[in-house]
Amino acid sequence: MTGAGGLARWPREALDAMPRTELAPGSAIKPAVWRVTAPNGDLLVKDVAHQRWPLRWVGRWLLARERHALERIAGLPNVPQLVALCGRDAFATDFFPGRPLDGDTVRAAPREFANRLVAISEALHERGVYHLDLHQRRNILVDGSGGLHVIDFGAAYVPGPATRALFGWAFAMADGHAPAKYLARFAPEAMSRDEARSILAHGWIRKLWIFSPQPSQRARRAARERLRQDCA
Repeated sequence: MTGAGGLARWPREALDAMPRTELAPGSAIKPAVWRVTAPNGDLLVKDVAHQRWPLRWVGRWLLARERHALERIAGLPNVPQLVALCGRDAFATDFFPGRPLDGDTVRAAPREFANRLVAISEALHERGVYHLDLHQRRNILVDGSGGLHVIDFGAAYVPGPATRALFGWAFAMADGHAPAKYLARFAPEAMSRDEARSILAHGWIRKLWIFSPQPSQRARRAARERLRQDCA
């Protein structure tokens, strides 16, 4: 069954009948994550049906926030596309096979890696979506040909016009800090001056988005060394 916007509408019985592999167990408020074999291929499903009342309302609200972000980025490459809905308790996106980002990928072509991640982030920001969890390597998948895919929009934020006008720059910096962080850790010699400065200035960003992690001491040392090279 297909509803408005071309999305499939699955009854619960149809979803429960599909073969599945658990990717992440659910919690009191977090959705369970499944790799589901649907008639047209593998999909990723987030599902809060296991949650008990009244906490299921919280799970549904979080799922609705993520769905809203996915609807805003429909059609963009290298990010999940919303495929199907199962009431308010579950949705399905396309499934990206791949491995979480690792140091070898960054070191193999550091500037290419950073530029590609920045390009994906900027495309999201143009749609008014801020991922805000790119510091987690598991949210950046590398496919068999070396392509990058940004996944898991559970922490994504879609601010209203006023909030975006006032603080969009800070949310964009929080996403933009991620490439600099990976370069500082795995390929510090490839950092630009601006990237080194963003590492050292990141404490200001955390005042507006406390969930953005502090750079490690190793990253800070790499950034200071990069800036000293230009002064030598």
